[in-house]
Amino acid sequence: MSALMDRITFNELTDILSVDYEIHGNSEVDYIDNFKSITDADEHSIVWCSPSGDNKQQLVKETSARVVICDKSIHLTQELLNHKCFIIVNNPKLVYSRLLRAVVYADFSPGIHETAVVHEEAQISDSVYIGPNTYIGKCTIGDNTILHGNNFVYDGTVIGNDVVIEAGAILGAEGFGLAKDEDGSWERMPHIGGLEIHDRVEIGAGTTIDRGTMDNTVIGAGTKISKSAHVSHNVRIGKNCIITGCVAISGSTTIGDNVWISPNATLLNKLTIGNDVFISVGATVTQDIKDGYQALGRKVLPRS
Repeated sequence: MSALMDRITFNELTDILSVDYEIHGNSEVDYIDNFKSITDADEHSIVWCSPSGDNKQQLVKETSARVVICDKSIHLTQELLNHKCFIIVNNPKLVYSRLLRAVVYADFSPGIHETAVVHEEAQISDSVYIGPNTYIGKCTIGDNTILHGNNFVYDGTVIGNDVVIEAGAILGAEGFGLAKDEDGSWERMPHIGGLEIHDRVEIGAGTTIDRGTMDNTVIGAGTKISKSAHVSHNVRIGKNCIITGCVAISGSTTIGDNVWISPNATLLNKLTIGNDVFISVGATVTQDIKDGYQALGRKVLPRS
C-alpha cells in the first residue's frame, strides 16, 4: 500500500530535508503525491534506493519514479539524468524515513480518548496521547509520548519522553515469581518493584513487560521492542537495543547497549549480555555473552 499525501512541489519537498544533499538530473517535476517502493512507483512517487542492493543500478533505471533518493554509489548516466531527479545523501533510508514521517505520518494530537481510564493520581504530560480503551494506573508519563488503544499500564510504571507504545501492550504486570510452601505447593511472590521505560523507547503491539520483584525492570533510552515480545521481571536493557518479534527474555537478565536480538530468540534468566552483541534468529542463550560477541543457535562466538 502506498503512502498518499497532498500534492507537493519538488521545492516544497527539498525544503523539508534537514541533511546535506546534492541534486542531480532533471528537477522539472510537476508534483509528488505518494511514497512507494522503487519497484511499484509511478511518475509522481518519491522512492529511495538501498546502497547495498546488488541490483540497485537496474532498479534506478527501471523505476517509474521521477524522484529518487540515493547515495553516491549510483552511477548517474546521462540517460538517467535526462529523465529523473536524484537527491544524493549519505543515508538514503534515514532521509526517506524522515520525509515520510514529516509528510504523511499519522498525527496523534495530545489528549485522552473518552473511553480511556486514567488513575486520578497519574502524572501525565499535557502533550501525551492516550488511545481508546487504554487503562493507565498510578503512573508517570513524559512529554510527547503516544499510547495507542487497548493498552494496560499498571501502577508504578514510569514512561519517559517521546515513547511510542502500540496497541495491546501490557506494561508493569506482576512477574512470574513463585516460592514453594511447606507442602511443595507454589505461592506467588508479591512484586513491589516498578517498571522504567526511558526516553525514545518504542514498544510493539502485544508486547508484555513485567515490573520488578523488589527493584525496577528497566528499558534503556532509544531501545526498540517489536511485537509479541516478553520481558520478564527485573530485566535491565541498555540503550539503543533492538528486540525483535517474539523474543523472550527471562527474569533478572541484564543486557548492555546496542544489542540486537533476532526473532524467536530465548534468553535464560540471570544472564549478563554485554554491549554490541548480536543474537541470531531462534537462538537459545544459556550463558553470559561478552562485549562484541554473537550467539548463533547455542554457540557464542566473536563477531567477525
